[in-house]
Amino acid sequence: MKKKPKVAFFALTSCEGCQFTLLDLGEKFFNLLKKGELIDFSLIEETPFPQKVEIDVAFVEGSPITKKEVSLIKKIREESKLLVVVGNCAALGGIPKIKNYQDKEKTINFIYKDLKNIDNPDIKGIDEFVEVDFTIPGCPINGEEFLKYAEILLQGKIPEVCQSPVCSECPLRAKKDCFLAKKKICFGLISLSGCKAVCPRGGLQCFGCRGLIKGVKVKNLIELLKKFEGEKEVEAKLEIFGVKDYVQKNLKQP
Repeated sequence: MKKKPKVAFFALTSCEGCQFTLLDLGEKFFNLLKKGELIDFSLIEETPFPQKVEIDVAFVEGSPITKKEVSLIKKIREESKLLVVVGNCAALGGIPKIKNYQDKEKTINFIYKDLKNIDNPDIKGIDEFVEVDFTIPGCPINGEEFLKYAEILLQGKIPEVCQSPVCSECPLRAKKDCFLAKKKICFGLISLSGCKAVCPRGGLQCFGCRGLIKGVKVKNLIELLKKFEGEKEVEAKLEIFGVKDYVQKNLKQP
């Protein structure tokens, strides 16, 4: 009988919304778990992470912010064949990364009265600490997309990700309701699809929580958006989900 792959779910600093998205799948998610041996998942069991264990696929949500979390992600990397980051916080630094673009000292003083033993590091995605094998993007992730990719990952393979824009899934495209047609900031043309354009469907612009399409050139769109609402507003929107750094790197490319 073929041995089941060992699977673990970890949460670093985050709202844990991506894990709740998985639990919202109900029976579909637990049927997936039956295909593996669950090593750790704090939301559904209280057994502590073993001191030494080999994991076939580790799914990690959230950003490593504390020293303890940095040590944990390094331990997870050492003991996992595949390390999969789950969600915007893990992939790009997420909403907490807004702090990076502010006065860090002023921000932390606003949050904490007693700063003793409080670290105040820059917020970074997991790939800035350890090597990442695969990313499941989103804020939160799309549950059905997770199931599709997880099935492949549990076989020890890396899935292929379609590099198409959010606009390809958007019901507003080529219509007067399109945010770009209304001269509003929207990053759908350069952001990775897979979310079913949930934000535009709900009346909100795409602010790039899933990150950039591989190989995309952002310069023309960013310049156009600056003409729509100004540079400061574009910068502020790019900061919401931590995509600003990646856009700036892209703009520097020839």
